[in-house]
Amino acid sequence: MNQNNQVRITETDKVYMLILAGGMGARIIQTTFIRSLINLRKKEKNNYPILVIDNSIIGHMVSAAMSGQNVYGVQIPESPNQWPHDPGVIPIEDGFEHGIYLDSWRAQNQFFNRDENIIPKLIKNNIDRVYSIEYGFSLTKLITQHRYKNDPNSFICNLYSKSMATPLDYDGGFPLLKINQQHPEVSKIINGCNKPIVLVHLGVDRNPHELMSGINYRTHKVWSLKQWGDLATKLKNKYSFVQVYANEYNPEIPNIQSIRVDNLNPVLQILQSPKCRMFLSIDNYLPHLAATLFPSIKRRGVVLWGSVSPYVWGWKHNINIWNKNSCDQNDLGCWRPNMFDQDRNGKLWVCPSYSCMKSITTEQVINNMKKLEEIISKDKSKQTNTVML
Repeated sequence: MNQNNQVRITETDKVYMLILAGGMGARIIQTTFIRSLINLRKKEKNNYPILVIDNSIIGHMVSAAMSGQNVYGVQIPESPNQWPHDPGVIPIEDGFEHGIYLDSWRAQNQFFNRDENIIPKLIKNNIDRVYSIEYGFSLTKLITQHRYKNDPNSFICNLYSKSMATPLDYDGGFPLLKINQQHPEVSKIINGCNKPIVLVHLGVDRNPHELMSGINYRTHKVWSLKQWGDLATKLKNKYSFVQVYANEYNPEIPNIQSIRVDNLNPVLQILQSPKCRMFLSIDNYLPHLAATLFPSIKRRGVVLWGSVSPYVWGWKHNINIWNKNSCDQNDLGCWRPNMFDQDRNGKLWVCPSYSCMKSITTEQVINNMKKLEEIISKDKSKQTNTVML
C-alpha cells in the first residue's frame, strides 16, 4: 500500500477482497478483475477499500498501479508445507477464527492491527464481497474444452470468470501492475547493453515443491537449452540477450547475460526500458507481466507453446508459436496430468517424447522474431504519426 496513507483496517470494517491464487502468471492475470471490482463498487454506491491478497508483492504492485483508488495490497508469506503460490487464507469450515496456514502470517502492512487472525475474520465479515478463482474440476474442464477454440471467449480470464462462485466480468483489458521498487543493479545492466535487449525467461527454474513432485508440469513446456544457446549465438551481434531467473537451479546459457531476481520489479524494469526490443519465453509469467505495459508501451514477444494452449493462456498481441499438429501421442492432453490425462485403463499418462516443444526449431523462432521486428516497426511508426498529429 501507499505508506503515506494512514489507513487502519479492523476486522469489522467493510472491504472488498480479491484473493490471488495459482502460479505467478495466473496471479498476474487475475489482477484484471480489480477493474471489475471497482465497477462493482460504483454500482453498489460505496467506496470500501479493495484488498488484493497475495503471497508475493503482486498486491503491492497493484496498489502502486491503482494509486488513489483505495486499492491496497496485502502480502501473506507461504507456509512451508503448502502448495506453491497459494496464500493459504481460505478458512476452514468450522468457523473463521483460524485460517489453515495463518500461523506463519506476519502483519507486514502498517494499516492492520497486529492480529494474526484478521484476514479470516475479514473474510467472515465481508463474505459477500470476497472473490477468488475456483481451482478445481470446473475450471479444468473449461480449459480442456476451450484449448482448440481460437476465439476471445477461450481466453483464461473469461474461463476464470465462469469458474468463480460469484462471477466477476472480464472487461477485456490487461493486468494491473506497476513498479514499486527500483533496482540500481538492473539499471546498470540496462545501461551496459549497447544493442537492443531481448529479455529471456527459460522457465526452468523450479522451486523445491516442484522438485519433490513425481510429475512436473513444467517439464511439459520447456524448450531445448541447446536451442536457446544456438539462438543467442546466431543473433549475438544483433541483440543483447538478458535472462531473468529466480533460483539456483537455473542454467547458464552462452551469449545470454543472466540476472537473478527475487520479485517482479526488476523484470518489469527491464521490460519497460526503451532499450528492450522484445521478449522471448515459454508459457510462464513473462508474457503476462509484459501485458501490464499495454497499450501505452507495446512490449511484444515471441512465446513458445507446447502442451499448453495459447488460445487459453496467450495474448493476441504476441507471436505465439504452437505446432499443435506435431503431437505424436494422439493428443492425450499432457500439460497437467489429471483426470483428462489417463488411458482407457485409468493409468495416468505422461508423454515420453514432448514432440510439441521439440518440433519448434531455432530457425522457426528466428523467422518469427523477424516478423515481430516488422510489427514493432509499424508500432513505432503509428506512435510517431500520432505524436505529429
